[in-house]
Amino acid sequence: MTLSLRQRRRHETALQIQRATLELGTENGLDHVTTEEIAVAAGVSTRTFFNYFPNKEAAAIGHPPEFCDTDMVALRDSTAPLAEGIKRLLDKHLNKLAEDEAILRMVGNVLRDNEKARGILDGFLLAQRKELAEVLCHRMANSQAADALAFITTSAIGCAISLWGTRKQHNS
Repeated sequence: MTLSLRQRRRHETALQIQRATLELGTENGLDHVTTEEIAVAAGVSTRTFFNYFPNKEAAAIGHPPEFCDTDMVALRDSTAPLAEGIKRLLDKHLNKLAEDEAILRMVGNVLRDNEKARGILDGFLLAQRKELAEVLCHRMANSQAADALAFITTSAIGCAISLWGTRKQHNS
């Protein structure tokens, strides 16, 4: 998917704000950082900050990637075993998340210390869970089982994000 120049600039500005939020939040604790301080560190006005994010917790979480449409269609239409399709979807999604590992690590750190940020991430995961459940309903006869499998899958994504902050410590 090719983004227009305007879309690329908006994406870059959102990333600048997210990075500044995470860096300040990592140094001082997100609760001790103001949106004004974040805006200054990101090189934007406070008004611009609020054009992108409703609060500093949302800025810390940023805009997590959604499931790729082609991956969801492939999962829905595949005749391969469901476990293989879900593994492929998770692998691709986690690889997409890991494209900026430094940010992901900082998000993981913020999630440990900030319940409001965790709630915002949970909102994103809930939207993904609903989308995934719809796709799984095409493959499974039991909608409750599809909902449960979607819940487990998106919970795994949430756990991976939360744990990413400790990943470097475990690899050392």
